[in-house]
Amino acid sequence: MSDQLTSVARTLRILEAFSYVEPVLGVSELARKLGMGKSSVHRALATLLEGGYVTKTTDDRYRLGLKLHELGQLVVSGLRLHEVAREPLERLRNSGHEAVHLAVLDGTDVVYIDRFESSGTARMFNRLGRRMPAHVTSSGKCLLAFGESELTEAVLDRGLARLAPRTITSVSLFQEALATTRTQGYALSVEESQPGVSSVAAPVFGRDGGCIAAVSLVGPASGMTAEHLPKYLGLVRRCAREISDGMGFGQARQRPTV
Repeated sequence: MSDQLTSVARTLRILEAFSYVEPVLGVSELARKLGMGKSSVHRALATLLEGGYVTKTTDDRYRLGLKLHELGQLVVSGLRLHEVAREPLERLRNSGHEAVHLAVLDGTDVVYIDRFESSGTARMFNRLGRRMPAHVTSSGKCLLAFGESELTEAVLDRGLARLAPRTITSVSLFQEALATTRTQGYALSVEESQPGVSSVAAPVFGRDGGCIAAVSLVGPASGMTAEHLPKYLGLVRRCAREISDGMGFGQARQRPTV
């Protein structure tokens, strides 16, 4: 095992040493409990302290920090999102008769974490977890439009690469598209990710009012015309509202208008 991996394993052992019975431990206690040298424990704790994974008590001992709670909440939220979204997504697929996706933002990409394919629609993606540049998808536009401005800046810094003939590659036009998304409460992608494919998406909000995901209905561009858009849009927005309510959005202090 390399020195780097050994260091990581040592750090994880230190975190796992804390418990309900022993929520506060000192350097000597940890060293004795884990059979490690005090200097190694001290170095690992210094790194954990800097990252917020542990905090120091008034008597120079340590307890687990809120950073671990935040990470735990992300795990719980992700599991809950899957559970809450499943039935609304299935209803959306059955009503819209097109493929349905649930996506989250990861860096400058969207990642599709759930999917329901329509029996009459060719498979748009061959696996869950597929990543797509956020700027070419309706889900990505929703996540950026209702997310922190730093997320959009990161996408623009990476560059608006062309994936299809109708991909938006102009910074000003893309910013206009995001502004329109915020105003309308939904986003469109018309053959921007690949020829012949269009989608409409709506944002999903969490308990604190932040945008945590996006629901999209994806199908052949030939079928997702202006004539049928109102129907698809109504179904997608209803699905997104159901998931948002299930995630506690109704309890948020301030509710964005969508």
